[in-house]
Amino acid sequence: MPVPRNGLHSSVFSLLVGCCLPFLACHSEPLSEATLFQEYSDAIVTIRHMGREGREQGVGTGFVMDQEGRIITSLHVIGEARRVKVIFSDGAEYEPESIWAWDRNQDLAVLKISRENLTPLPLGQSSNLTTGQKVMALGNPMGLERSVVGGVLSGVRQFTQGPMIQIAIPIEPGNSGGPLFDVQGQVIGVMNMKSTLTPNLGFATPIDGIRPLLERPNSMAWSQWLRLGALDETRWVTGQPAMWSSKVGRVRVDGVGEGFGGRAYCHWVQRPEHQPYQVEVMVRLTDESGAAGIIFGSDGGDTHYGFYPSNSQLRLTRFEGPSVYDWTILDQVRSSHYRKGDWNHLRVVHRPDTIDCYLNDVLVIQSKDRDLVSGQVGITKFRQTGAEFMSFRVREDGFSESEVTHADGLRQEREKALLEAYLMDSGNLPTSGGGGEKWTSEDYRQVAEKLKKGANFFKEKAEQTHRETIAEALQKMFQSPEGSVDLLKAALWIARHDQPSLDASDYIHEVERMALAIQKRWKEPFSQDQKVESIITYLFVENGFHGSFTDYQHASNSYLNKVIEDREGLPITLSVLFMALAEKCGLDCIKPLPLPGHFMVRQQLASGDEQVIDLFEGGRRLSFKEADQMAWERQGVTVDSQQMQIPSKKDIILRMIRNLQIFAGSEAGLEASLPYLDLALALDAFNTSLLLERASTRLRMGLRDDAKKDFKTLLELLPADDSAESIRELYNTL
Repeated sequence: MPVPRNGLHSSVFSLLVGCCLPFLACHSEPLSEATLFQEYSDAIVTIRHMGREGREQGVGTGFVMDQEGRIITSLHVIGEARRVKVIFSDGAEYEPESIWAWDRNQDLAVLKISRENLTPLPLGQSSNLTTGQKVMALGNPMGLERSVVGGVLSGVRQFTQGPMIQIAIPIEPGNSGGPLFDVQGQVIGVMNMKSTLTPNLGFATPIDGIRPLLERPNSMAWSQWLRLGALDETRWVTGQPAMWSSKVGRVRVDGVGEGFGGRAYCHWVQRPEHQPYQVEVMVRLTDESGAAGIIFGSDGGDTHYGFYPSNSQLRLTRFEGPSVYDWTILDQVRSSHYRKGDWNHLRVVHRPDTIDCYLNDVLVIQSKDRDLVSGQVGITKFRQTGAEFMSFRVREDGFSESEVTHADGLRQEREKALLEAYLMDSGNLPTSGGGGEKWTSEDYRQVAEKLKKGANFFKEKAEQTHRETIAEALQKMFQSPEGSVDLLKAALWIARHDQPSLDASDYIHEVERMALAIQKRWKEPFSQDQKVESIITYLFVENGFHGSFTDYQHASNSYLNKVIEDREGLPITLSVLFMALAEKCGLDCIKPLPLPGHFMVRQQLASGDEQVIDLFEGGRRLSFKEADQMAWERQGVTVDSQQMQIPSKKDIILRMIRNLQIFAGSEAGLEASLPYLDLALALDAFNTSLLLERASTRLRMGLRDDAKKDFKTLLELLPADDSAESIRELYNTL
């Protein structure tokens, strides 16, 4: 685990952003806590931000700086380019117009909102603080709204990013971003983090750190700050707009559209040129009373076909205008194949004579309607429901009807064969058994239990088969020569190991798009060193990619698709992304540097010298001596010549798997770590340390037979020494 940029170990000190809890702030005047509360509580705001899964994750504080609508808070409170709500004491909610200024090193941010009649807090100075002086804070610690607390300033400490105010004050999650006051009611700091070991030790960022930001703001429109959440304009065009957002290959829509029934739609830029064509998408509804799915044969406006689930039914409709009178339901059916509350695969085959509509690869509707013979395709939703879409695809070139028919038939045959042992005809159940005795409720319950066990069995087999498929794909990939191995694709396959629905092509396309955007900035003459610097600027300055200091062990940091979506990752995943961009930009001067406990890259400079780049720290450049010193500070080791060697791509992938294994084991126990040991050994079958670890893990889990197999393999690989003898003794006991 890395040391946060403040220089304090993250297991000892935690940032004060609350998990779905409000939090703390304070006010002004040389007064008591009671007077402070009375006069300044209206200047305190609650800031709620969305997490990596798209749900509300954290709550922090902010405070009004001026009557222009500027709000000071901590940068980690707004969640790094994720949607936030700024909530006042009267309940009014605002989305920021812009992030007016921010500084990652100091963990400070200034938001701009549109609201009148604000009560600003007076900003004091932090350059003349006195150890032992009284300080106060006001806010919502642990969800207890409008709490006030007093304490003592313990000192000013110097850390990596600069000075921090140490305070002896009872603070809790929910305080981050709130003001720290002196007894004159002046804001002297911004609450930042607390100790996890003692209740009365915390830190605040000195308020003087905000002044350079105010003098030289780096303002960015909120829509731009969230730009990676905006729809890809090279792929989508919205109509009847609702709240559309995107994360690479996944599209989300919320709110109500302006069309009939709250209709909103979004068109794919690629228009089918001829029939037959096929359009498909995965869709999941947040509310089954709504509707969302595919549109096709569209004129770009209110005229189109629609195929979508609605109230757990499947509908094929024809819209020929904006009102209820222009709407025709061509067919409507219920299907046992619909997965309520889950992802469903919709597919439409638009032929010259028929429209075939499939749900989860089963033909559910067939129509001969011919009113709309051509047009655009896309996605739509109705009413209040939110919906998510992924894996949208259009096929026409090389499209084969017989191919579709054969695939559907084959899938159905396989399903029938697999389910034969568990399926029954629920519409024609016998009322009695073979002996003529009437079936009881207990009889039905026992059958239900058998079916439940069958479902669990198939789920486990599905997971096992999926993981084996990933392992086989990676094995095949690394059987190729080193130069032909696609590291980006391999890293995405690791992510797919835990995310079966992940479509790697979406993320490869996104990286290619980013590379093209970078290259468009290059002007002749543009040196190689300048090109590398432009990649750093694009990622870390303009698009907000950053190391995950506050949530280091979150699995998403190890999944390259999530790193691309969330702009947040580990040293190794950020490095893999950077190397992929450099390669796609035609640069061969960037190589990996796997230091102990911290992955970085090295750049061959035009001068012939080499320089280290720390992507976790935003592309900070280091000498090899400085990198060695960092390894010593973090791991207590010096870097030897072997560690300075360029690792193979397989070594990089194995290190990524190792991270997932360690994080899973620490969070969910031994059983959670075992799949990653399996995956690592699929790539490195003769690694004795991995074999020993898996054997020990299996033994501790009670899997004696599996453990014995691993110990046997170990004995075949190890030389006949003392260590092998101890393993042999253990093996003989199993």
